[in-house]
Amino acid sequence: MTKILKHPSILIKTLMLACCLLSGVSVRAHMLNMTNIGITVDAEQQAVITLRIDLGQSLMTAEDYWIATQAIGLEQRTLLQPTLDQLDRDLTFLLDGRVQLPKLTGFKISAISLAAIQNPLTPQMATLYYHLDVSGGSNLNVQLADQLEIPWPCLMKIDIVGQALPQSRLLTNVDRLSRDTLLSSSAGNLESDRLAQLAYSWSRLTPEFTWVAVGFQHIVPNGLDHMLFILGLFFLAGGWRPLLLQVTGFTLAHSLTLGMSMIGIISLPMSIVEPLIALSIVYVAIDNLFATKLARWRLVIVCLFGLLHGLGFASVLANIGLPQDQFLLSLGLFNLGVELGQLAVIAGAFLMVGWFRRQTWYQSNIAQPATIAIAGTGAYWFLKRIAF
Repeated sequence: MTKILKHPSILIKTLMLACCLLSGVSVRAHMLNMTNIGITVDAEQQAVITLRIDLGQSLMTAEDYWIATQAIGLEQRTLLQPTLDQLDRDLTFLLDGRVQLPKLTGFKISAISLAAIQNPLTPQMATLYYHLDVSGGSNLNVQLADQLEIPWPCLMKIDIVGQALPQSRLLTNVDRLSRDTLLSSSAGNLESDRLAQLAYSWSRLTPEFTWVAVGFQHIVPNGLDHMLFILGLFFLAGGWRPLLLQVTGFTLAHSLTLGMSMIGIISLPMSIVEPLIALSIVYVAIDNLFATKLARWRLVIVCLFGLLHGLGFASVLANIGLPQDQFLLSLGLFNLGVELGQLAVIAGAFLMVGWFRRQTWYQSNIAQPATIAIAGTGAYWFLKRIAF
């Protein structure tokens, strides 16, 4: 360890290797092994469906899934065939109310070990790929049969060419039919869809843990822009008190606008909010390069940026929809999940590099290169978002 401290270049290479190794794990190590259905619709109205599911914790035994991951070629397909047939029967896609039959185009299954499959905290997700022709349709729904038991909840997300934001639906063991997902990109349809989402009534199945998980996943792993902002705060020179002051101010600010936006007091188009969020990342990163301690005015700036990020969080909830009978509870639990995600980012950063914050070479060899990368990424996102 002493040798590594004397040669920071060795440390940097070691940390880069660790990041590469852990990045693959972080995507799978979710707070909850939620089932995910991702649908991408192109300009020709051809849909690519990606189903991510923890088969070893649901439709297959852990032992059978482990055996399947060790097989190859036709043997692997044969071992999976009963599960694939069950999904064909019990996972239904409805185009304007008519049953559609997507075509399986491929799958990827892997697992670290049998013990990892058996442990719900280390989900070994399988990925199935389908193709579906949705041309001529206006509404797409997904329905899960009553006998289909999967890791709940199931988050459906659909990206459609021409629409700035994806649409999301949350399915549970109680609510197995999604609301209409509008395939038209017209502004009128999008607005009516958002209004319909506000009336979405959900759910009697562990609502507390589910909404915390949804909020957590909006930060880790799905909220890369929010993660980079938090990392920008982390890499400012100084101790834990300046960091906690900034994070606390950021939290209070985004909680305020999140709540106000969800009850309709304030509203700002995402075409404005998203580029400004990218700019907030750039600002914090550049300020880090010139600041040596937390200035009083910086805390005010961070709080102002928190107001913007709260509007970004609100766009996610407006898209998924909150249950009207538990509106305030679900809103608070979503926000709790967001805060847990932020704390996870800080904890992860500390575990990776925080031990070396007092070293003389920490700023030049770790904090400044990381900050420059954060600023560059934020600038790229800003240009990309205003160009869209």
